[in-house]
Amino acid sequence: MENTTDNQDQSSSLSQEDIIDQALNSPDYFIRVDAVKLIENQEIIKKIALSDKDYYVRQTAVGRLEEQDVLKNIACNDQDYYVRLAAVKKITDADILADIILKSQDDFYICKDAIIKINNDEVLFNLINNIKDRDIKSAAVEAIKNQEILSKIALENDDFYVRSDAIKKITDAQLLSEIAKNDKDYYVRALAIQLIDDLETIKYLAFNDPDYYVRNQAVEKIKDDKTLAEIVKKDEDFEVRKKAIAQINSIEVLKGIMPEIKDPYIKRKIEGRISLLSA
Repeated sequence: MENTTDNQDQSSSLSQEDIIDQALNSPDYFIRVDAVKLIENQEIIKKIALSDKDYYVRQTAVGRLEEQDVLKNIACNDQDYYVRLAAVKKITDADILADIILKSQDDFYICKDAIIKINNDEVLFNLINNIKDRDIKSAAVEAIKNQEILSKIALENDDFYVRSDAIKKITDAQLLSEIAKNDKDYYVRALAIQLIDDLETIKYLAFNDPDYYVRNQAVEKIKDDKTLAEIVKKDEDFEVRKKAIAQINSIEVLKGIMPEIKDPYIKRKIEGRISLLSA
C-alpha cells in the first residue's frame, strides 16, 4: 500500500502528458493504475480500458469511463469477470443493461448484477420473454415490483417456473385463488394454494382438482374434521386420504367413517390415528 501511495504522490506532480505516458507505457501495473486515476482525457481512458494487458488496470479505467456504448462493449466482451462487472456497475441505461443480459446468459452473476441495476419493470418484463436461462429469468421476475406486470406474467407466461416465481410476489388474494383453480400446471396450482386463505377455494380444490399433489396441498390447509372425513371416504389417492386422516383430531369422527372404508391400508391408518389420539 505504501508503494501505491508513493506512486500517486509522484504522479500527481506530473503533467497530463507524463501521466498518460506512464499509463500507457510503464511496465509496472501499479504505476499504470495510479496514472489512470489521474487522467482527464476520456479517449485515453477508453483506450486503456479496452487494451491494457492487466485486468486491474482495465478495471480501474472502466471505473472512470462515462461512454455507455463502450461500457456495454466491455461488459459483453472483456475476458475478465471483474472488468465486466465494473462496466455493468457504471451503466445506467436500462435498455443497454437488458442487451448485456441477453448477450451474457452464460454468466449468471454478470446478468444478476445487471438486473439489479434495472429500475424499469417494463424492460424487465420484455427481457423475461427473451431470456433462455431459467435462473436469470427468476432473477428478473424477482426484481419486478409492479403488481400488474407480475399478474400478467403469472397468467400468461408459458414457463411454469416463471409463473411460479411471479405468484410468490402477488398480493391479490382473489387472483391467487383464480390461479389455484385454473393454472394448467399442477405445481403452480399447488403453490397458489399455499399462498391463499380462501377456505371455499381450498375445499373446492381438495375435492375437485384432477391432480393428487394439488389435492394434498389443499388438504393440508383444512382443519374441519367433517370435511377431512369426506375426503378420506371419497378421494381415490391413498396419499391424499392418508394426509386427511393425519389432520383429523376427533376420535368420534374417525370411528364414524370406519364402517365405510373398504381399503385395509386406510383402515390401518385410521386405527393408528385413533390410537395416537387416545394415548
